[in-house]
Amino acid sequence: MLPPLEIPTIDISPLLDSSSTVIRRQEVAIALLNAFTTFGVFYITSPTHPVFSTKKKDQILDATTRLFALDNSHKAKIPKIQPGGFTRGYVPIGGESGSTTKELKEGFSYGYEWPPNELEAKAQEDGGLNGLQGPNAWPEQETLNHLDQGQKDAFKETLQEFYLSVCEVAKGLLKGISLALALPEDELSKYCTTSETISFMRLFHYLPYADQQHSSQIGSSAHTDWGFLTLILSPCKTVGLQLFHDNAWQDVPSVENTLVVNGGDYLSLLTGGKLISPLHRVVSNGKEERYSMCCFYYPDYDAKIPLLVQDEARGQAASGSYSLLRDQRSEEDKDVSSKDQNGGGQDARSIATKLLNGEVNFGDYIVSKWTQVFRKGGAY
Repeated sequence: MLPPLEIPTIDISPLLDSSSTVIRRQEVAIALLNAFTTFGVFYITSPTHPVFSTKKKDQILDATTRLFALDNSHKAKIPKIQPGGFTRGYVPIGGESGSTTKELKEGFSYGYEWPPNELEAKAQEDGGLNGLQGPNAWPEQETLNHLDQGQKDAFKETLQEFYLSVCEVAKGLLKGISLALALPEDELSKYCTTSETISFMRLFHYLPYADQQHSSQIGSSAHTDWGFLTLILSPCKTVGLQLFHDNAWQDVPSVENTLVVNGGDYLSLLTGGKLISPLHRVVSNGKEERYSMCCFYYPDYDAKIPLLVQDEARGQAASGSYSLLRDQRSEEDKDVSSKDQNGGGQDARSIATKLLNGEVNFGDYIVSKWTQVFRKGGAY
């Protein structure tokens, strides 16, 4: 049995404090660089920031468990918005997968809550809304009343506050990563000026399944994350997240008062592979359910992939190690695409090449990527 991975926990308080010294921020940057280049996964904390508090963890876990404890008749009424690659609302069990394996999880997806009338006004501007901007799909009022009954913290407001707080932490991390790459502190922020309007939070409920070596089911298929950063609250003691490191799957256990951070494919490609976008998955012990809250933090919709660090050739990007560049459609969808007489199933690899060559922006590409992981026949 492999010894536990020594994944570091990094106190990022200096990155969230405008009065901190450059020396302290540089110290954090060095720790980030080591973590990104060794594992691509690490824990972050900040004792004074509310998102890392036990109170906040308990609030968001309570809201999440209340949601997934609803009976199927309530869940079926939760709206599901899925035009193109924009996804909000309830995701039923088996409704998505990054592979041919059925993923035994259900989810709820939400993001930026546009102020009243602002979304409509934005839609009427020149250019309008991009393909990753749109309304949230909250449960209907009857279901919200059911969720909030007798609870101190309102479901909707708890989730909204949590999303904005995690985005704030992500913005702080951008400063540290910029310093880690010997770039101006605000360099990576230039790629994320409207990120919180297209990024999103996923609440996940993983169901137990038989622990079989060749099982056709899994919590979440092995994959890398597509975006800039993924920030994960993992409040359950049940181990499920695993990192592929040193040619073996190794556990990433929960650590109290922290968030787990994964580097994303976009960030890795941006740095020529210098910063790792780690291969990871979620498995079950076959007995216990598990919950997690994942913020997928994206660069701007129109962002391209300029190479910031030149120490590794871009050839690595074509190696197939990035989920962002792989075709993740089901075999059924691939078959339908190949038979499409109108050429509707544009070859995924050729589109990926266009992304790397700067011919396609990140947002348009991600919209097409999301359609690859939608699956038919999800169950409540």
